[in-house]
Amino acid sequence: MLSSKIGLSIADEKKYVAVLFFLFAAQIMSWVPRFPEVKANLGISNGEFGTYVSFGSIGSIVALIITGHLVHKYGAKVVLIFAATGMCLTASIIVHLNSASIFIILQIFNGAVISAFNVAVNAQAFHAQDRAGVMIMSRQHGFWTAGAVSTAVLSGILVSFVGISLHINVLSAILLIAILIYIKKLDPEIIKPSRTKEDNFRFTELFTSFRIDGLVSLAFICAILVEFATADWSAIYAKETIGVSGSLATVPYIVAFIAMIVGRLGIHKVTPYIPLQKMVKIGSLVGGFGFIGFILASSMLVDYSKNLAFLSAILGFAIGGLGSSFLSPTLFTAANLRSTQNSAVIVGQMGVVNAFLVLIMKTVIAWTAQFTGSVAIALVIPGLMLISVAFMSRVAKGI
Repeated sequence: MLSSKIGLSIADEKKYVAVLFFLFAAQIMSWVPRFPEVKANLGISNGEFGTYVSFGSIGSIVALIITGHLVHKYGAKVVLIFAATGMCLTASIIVHLNSASIFIILQIFNGAVISAFNVAVNAQAFHAQDRAGVMIMSRQHGFWTAGAVSTAVLSGILVSFVGISLHINVLSAILLIAILIYIKKLDPEIIKPSRTKEDNFRFTELFTSFRIDGLVSLAFICAILVEFATADWSAIYAKETIGVSGSLATVPYIVAFIAMIVGRLGIHKVTPYIPLQKMVKIGSLVGGFGFIGFILASSMLVDYSKNLAFLSAILGFAIGGLGSSFLSPTLFTAANLRSTQNSAVIVGQMGVVNAFLVLIMKTVIAWTAQFTGSVAIALVIPGLMLISVAFMSRVAKGI
């Protein structure tokens, strides 16, 4: 992948990529707190809405398979601009819909453009990391988490007095302009189209070049499941098991993701003193045992003190978030180092494998909660999986 001769400084490239991660998260998470209004506009049930939203994974998987090759052949700029425009337009249209059929089609498209942007921006982050000569992926992903939390808080505030259409349309327009500005700023060092004949993309390469790094993929799914479980179950656990009010039920989620931001933005301050491979062990063990221990303690404290139970739950989700925070960007870097393929293709291929694995494990957790009647017991599963990453920490050797 070629770069211009007169490029950006490494510091500027890292800064611009970080901003793109932040804006990316701010856009795709902006309408999540307003799901109830979208569902009401469509006039469908919770089950139908959840099913239709999940159709986005169809477009996501297709995009994850092909986008890496498209970035390699046509460059990151084209993919980023197309995907950003698609994300913002789709969100702006969805909030006006009352047709479930059109909603499904747009969800599939939305899943595709989100994944396309994700692959391209991560590939650009690897480009910046290669230039810097040090690991920066944790910090970039930290800015993504910061964007997700910021837009969720903003949406939560606006939901009471600003209509969904005005909120999402104005925000999407602002974010699209900002994204395009920072793509332009990146232009001197943005991943350029491949110029060699040998690198020309052929359709058959989608299948013949597909590689699965079993160890990295296994470690990755074990590392990220606490994050997914927190997003899916923390509010439900706080509200239904502990019995806190709806407004307080989001506190464990917010605290956990703030802990993830701290971990991702601060890991570089620790690694000069403790090797990253050892930090993977420490993070997975402390995060996993802390997550399980405090969540189970919380479930046992409910009958004695709701306040102590709630505090214990917050600590459990926070420790799990902090311990797992830097693992996914570390494992992305490990996959990149262990493969001879270009970074965009690696990100896409990992995304395909993990999409299937996450779907399976989220289903297992959900039905464990259903059959046992206890969300706390179900949450032991991602905690144990996080602990298991310690036994696969060798994948981080040499990073």
